Amino acid sequence: MTPKICRKRLLLVAAFLWGCWGTLAARLVQVQVGGRDLYTARLERQSKRRISIPARRGRILDRKGVPLALDLEGFSYFVVAPAKQPFRIARIFSDMGGWTYGTLLTKLRGKGFVWLARKVGEEEALKIRKWKLPDVQEIRELRRRYPMGSLAGQVLGYTDVDGQGIEGAELAFDHYLMGEPGWALCRVDGRGRRIPEVDLPEKSPRDGADVRLTLDIEIQSIVEEELAATVERHRARSGVGVVMVPRTGEVLALAHVPKFDPNHPEGGPMWARRNRAITDIYEPGSTFKIVTAAAALGEGVISPDDSVFCEEGALPVAGTTFRDAHPYGWLSFREVVEFSSNIGIIKVARRLGGDRLYRYARAFGFGAETGVGLQGEVKGILKPPSTWSGLSLASIAVGQEVSVTALQMACAYAAVANWGVLMRAQVALEVVGPGGEVLWRMRPEPIRRVISEGTARKLVELLEGVVERGTGGEAMVPGVRVAGKTGTAQRPREGRKGYAPGEFVASFVGFLPAESPELLCLVVIDTPRKGGYYGGQVAAPVFRRIMERVLALPSHPFSRRVQELLEEGRVPRTVSVPDVRGLPPDEAMQILGEVGVKGEVQGVGGVVVRQYPEPSSTVPEGGRVVLTLGGEGRPERRLPNLRGLTLREAIRRLKLLGVEVRVYGSGRVRRQSPEPGSMVREGMICTIEGYER
Repeated sequence: MTPKICRKRLLLVAAFLWGCWGTLAARLVQVQVGGRDLYTARLERQSKRRISIPARRGRILDRKGVPLALDLEGFSYFVVAPAKQPFRIARIFSDMGGWTYGTLLTKLRGKGFVWLARKVGEEEALKIRKWKLPDVQEIRELRRRYPMGSLAGQVLGYTDVDGQGIEGAELAFDHYLMGEPGWALCRVDGRGRRIPEVDLPEKSPRDGADVRLTLDIEIQSIVEEELAATVERHRARSGVGVVMVPRTGEVLALAHVPKFDPNHPEGGPMWARRNRAITDIYEPGSTFKIVTAAAALGEGVISPDDSVFCEEGALPVAGTTFRDAHPYGWLSFREVVEFSSNIGIIKVARRLGGDRLYRYARAFGFGAETGVGLQGEVKGILKPPSTWSGLSLASIAVGQEVSVTALQMACAYAAVANWGVLMRAQVALEVVGPGGEVLWRMRPEPIRRVISEGTARKLVELLEGVVERGTGGEAMVPGVRVAGKTGTAQRPREGRKGYAPGEFVASFVGFLPAESPELLCLVVIDTPRKGGYYGGQVAAPVFRRIMERVLALPSHPFSRRVQELLEEGRVPRTVSVPDVRGLPPDEAMQILGEVGVKGEVQGVGGVVVRQYPEPSSTVPEGGRVVLTLGGEGRPERRLPNLRGLTLREAIRRLKLLGVEVRVYGSGRVRRQSPEPGSMVREGMICTIEGYER
């Protein structure tokens, strides 16, 4: 190649290179000068990220200000995939973040933002930091906690991982509690990691308001403890308890067993999460008789002292026979209520008629929501008279063919205790903003007058008799006049027609003091399987224990009044009713008088064939025992079920029956021979075996 040609090629290469450099220089000048604003804006968009600053969710408090739900600091972890150590990270976080190992590993080997764990506590966060995982980043978030655990769990409800109310008060008052989140701008590098920088714009969050409930956490705790003990003692399916202030409708306790811990909403059965006092219905049985009694008294169909013949315990209606727990002849209407006679109530309901009974039931709030303000409340079942069968009037009068919620029943009795005015049930006292300003405050809301004050006072007098002389004797609270009603209802079959054999719902609802009601309590025990199933046996003692403990609270104003009565010695003494069956009436009256109770004779005959309350029941000193007379023969007696009783109590009951006793062991009765229900014969010996719990 000649030097001339070589020089020419070198010049061409040099010219090309100079052209490239010139083009690059021109482009650089264009970028630096002409496109500066464009690329600066692009850089700003790519390097800045707008992050949300969550608002602190408002607290939920009890009526005294005790925190029931609040936000605490939590820690969340994420990576921007692909991760450097995907296998290790997946193994550590697979359980903590709710992902399976395989799913999380796939995400970590892909691309994009991946949550590893949300809102873990300080203890878990310390463990994660010790692992020193590459690419795993930590941010602080607020997490919802319930410091009382399962206490009032169904009422409080819970939130999801993003802090939104899902159930209960968390959902009902979500618009007050949630607040308004803020935002802030931050710089990030190419992998999405934050670069510290100041003076970037931000908007501060507005925290949520605090909601103060009507619940009293001390009373709530008492009710839950007593329900749990009763459910266990009677091996029942579940229990519900309600405590209210009749004059205002404030709900002081809304308790459920089994319990639910909102800190762990995934644990336990789904049905246990429900606020069953408003979401579940049951046939109330005899507690519904208050509607029939109120309608009959209000319409002038009957007066408390009018007599009703109770057919000696059996009444055929439309191919079905209604029975009483104990056969009765003539009873006053007062006694019909006290002894919970189904037949007596049915006869009164016939005089009343279906239309009027239905109208009063609706007036008491059955077949409609109470308006308590919690989601999931149901109306219950109350069919109009146009759809009733020939059996319906009798069935509804005694609390069957009608289904109610526990809160509906509590509100109905609260209307009687409030001298005839039905109040709306309320669970919130006030809402207080983050600055201390009151945004909303509860006011008592009368719904309507259900019955006249005069009728209400007659009903209260009848309900007092239920506790003093009738089926509710186990609900008596020393020093206080108690009014209430027992209920025992067959449990409908699930998914099928008819009733489940051997399954019952036991309930009691009452209020005190009867002369000026301040507290109302309802107890419902579903399917007790041991130790009886009547409301007077199972639910009434729970009412008594709850009220005794509530009245003993130093913070309760009524407890001071009870204490004064105790100190003054004005608390009536209770006595055990002796067995006077088979005795001539004059001798029976004498024995009753010796222990401090009065006898009231009904019927014709030479001996006492029945007595109510039954032998060994407790009644207040000066109380009344109804004696039914009959023929000369002594009635058949049968051995009671002694299992679970203390040996001392079992011996006492057997001695009252005239049965000799042989005792083995100590503590409580585990076995007895002969079996319960065996006929008592002269010279009988009963062997009981005890055990220590």
